[in-house]
Amino acid sequence: MRRTVLLAGGALLAAAGLFMSSGAGPKRSADKAAAKLPPMASINGAPLDPPPAAADETQPSAEEVATFQQLAQKSARKVLDANVALDLDKLKLEDGRYVAPTRDGRRAVLTLDPDLQELAEKLLNQSRAPRGAIVAMTPDGRILAFAGRRTEEPKGGTKGIFDYHLATDVWAPAASVFKLVTASALVANGYDPTQKVCYHGGVRSVMESNLADSKSDSNCETLGYGVAHSNNAILGKLAYQNLDPKLLDRAARDLGWANVLPASLGVKATCGELALPQEKDLDFAKAAAGFNGSRLSVLGGAVLAATFADGGEQPVPTIIESIAGKPVTTAKPRRVVDKKVAKAVAEMMVGTCASGSAAKSFRRGRNVTVAGKTGTLATDKPFFMEHSWFVGFAPAEEPEIVVSVLLGNPESWHIKGHEAAKRMIDRAMRRAGDRDDEADARPTRPAKRVK
Repeated sequence: MRRTVLLAGGALLAAAGLFMSSGAGPKRSADKAAAKLPPMASINGAPLDPPPAAADETQPSAEEVATFQQLAQKSARKVLDANVALDLDKLKLEDGRYVAPTRDGRRAVLTLDPDLQELAEKLLNQSRAPRGAIVAMTPDGRILAFAGRRTEEPKGGTKGIFDYHLATDVWAPAASVFKLVTASALVANGYDPTQKVCYHGGVRSVMESNLADSKSDSNCETLGYGVAHSNNAILGKLAYQNLDPKLLDRAARDLGWANVLPASLGVKATCGELALPQEKDLDFAKAAAGFNGSRLSVLGGAVLAATFADGGEQPVPTIIESIAGKPVTTAKPRRVVDKKVAKAVAEMMVGTCASGSAAKSFRRGRNVTVAGKTGTLATDKPFFMEHSWFVGFAPAEEPEIVVSVLLGNPESWHIKGHEAAKRMIDRAMRRAGDRDDEADARPTRPAKRVK
């Protein structure tokens, strides 16, 4: 779908642009104590090399690019004037609502939910991770929690600084979250997700021996099992045997990965970064499993999860409800994935929390079906971090909350990404249940008698 190459880039305007105006980001003491902040430490690892130019049939023409940029900017202006930016250094809670002034002095009421925002910040503090961020939003893009935290110590600690850049910047590999892209590409190109594939190994790596059928293939499972249990051999083998670099690259870009915001915004922000191998080899199989070639922002993770939650339509995230008393109109979501494909991938994500890599966290607690995807991958730049991802939504049948969590944990960690996400989802569902209980208990008026 060529039209999504640039149009989906507008999906980050209402959120990312607001926090990154003029290169200054909102930062405040995570322990409520620091009055002045030290210089911001580097949060980006080594940048990925840009992918080589693809063949003409998979890339939009210059004329299409210009047209799509104009449409993206026009759509973005429906959400918010590109010149408006929030001063989140002055973010405060008034009468149960978060408010902040715009750079030009107007008062903006935000969509942030005070309860969920407080919990997100609390979880980041409890993680003690040197880097971490949490984004929660409704499936239609209303941002309910938007928090980032960093420490000056590479090993993390109790003293940290809240830095919202960590929710919008691309600072970590996508890891196994990228398996959602691979699964989507496989189903979209005719692969039957109920078909079993035989494999061996794949718990921590993808090897050359995993790519072809072998006598060592003693286990046989479905694509859904591979996604739920994050099995690298299954995803690597299926991608190698059924996809090629162009198809996988196109699937990622259709899902909004690597889309750049319109230049008129004046900031650089993307859902993620993409540099997939251009040859069909072992590196390609590893990329399909999430080992290389893709990086993702936490906001981008929320957009990705929301796309599958909403049946393949990608929302436009927004954090401003009104400016100077005037409601802000949000743009409508755009279809980026076929509805049947999105439904198939969403069902695989349910397996993650029911019996797969996040089942230990989600088996206990509220009786709510959750769909999600975990990811874990360690890097050593700018210092060692084991990146712990979770992106997902709940309830799986009728989504109300979308959560994206990334913790850049040190070797001695305190919380995993799926554990923090579980607590965010539990809080949101408990409040939804309380509202339902209040509605059920509310007395009804007797019907008027007809005279």
